[in-house]
Amino acid sequence: MSDGTLDLDAPVTSLLQTAVTSDPAVREVTVRHLLTMTSALPADGRWELCEIALHGGSWIETMLGAPLRSTPGSEYAYNNGAVQLLSAVVREVADASLGTVAAQRLLGPLGIDRYEWPADPEGHEIASGHLLMTPRDLAKLGLLFLRNGVWDAAQLIDAGYVNVATARQAPGRPFPEGVSYGYLWWVDDLACPPAFFAGGHGGQYIYVVPALDLVAVTTADAYADTRPFGRALRTVIESYVIRAVPS
Repeated sequence: MSDGTLDLDAPVTSLLQTAVTSDPAVREVTVRHLLTMTSALPADGRWELCEIALHGGSWIETMLGAPLRSTPGSEYAYNNGAVQLLSAVVREVADASLGTVAAQRLLGPLGIDRYEWPADPEGHEIASGHLLMTPRDLAKLGLLFLRNGVWDAAQLIDAGYVNVATARQAPGRPFPEGVSYGYLWWVDDLACPPAFFAGGHGGQYIYVVPALDLVAVTTADAYADTRPFGRALRTVIESYVIRAVPS
């Protein structure tokens, strides 16, 4: 699988040939399930990503060795550990690490060269978070998706993928943002106008409102409870931006 193409409905274990699973049902988990947080892999107790990191060993093998909670695709459950599997999938499919692929195909073309991206003990960049970059560069990622994957007349991300990724694919409720979920994007499809956003722990947000041609970014360190940031950001947009736009 080194040609760089990826079938989103391919089983994860078929892509990671060395993966060992204790629950045969894990073989039914696909890449699409990881993107939509519907893998049915557990995300609490010993299976929470921070706990996996504390106990050492392979994060990938540990997560794939977890027993499923339900049938893959049947329900949504926020899971950072399951998302980490995507980093290993990218390495296998592209024959290069997630960081290398991102630098060549995404961050480099966007002019983003100042960032820090830690990796797990096996060298897989952490797919669920911990990527450090400036607010201006975060805004570039929002603009790229606002523009359907186009940057400087180059199609960096397939437009069809952008449309699907930023549309409702899973319930996403109630934790942690209280809105629907796409492919690693939160989708506020009940808002008027609709929006999609990336929400990071501590108050990091990339908030995109296509109808207003708007991208808003916040950074913070409110790690006790980040949910007020999402609500406050939406309130600001509704109060000061949407009302100012002629109908």
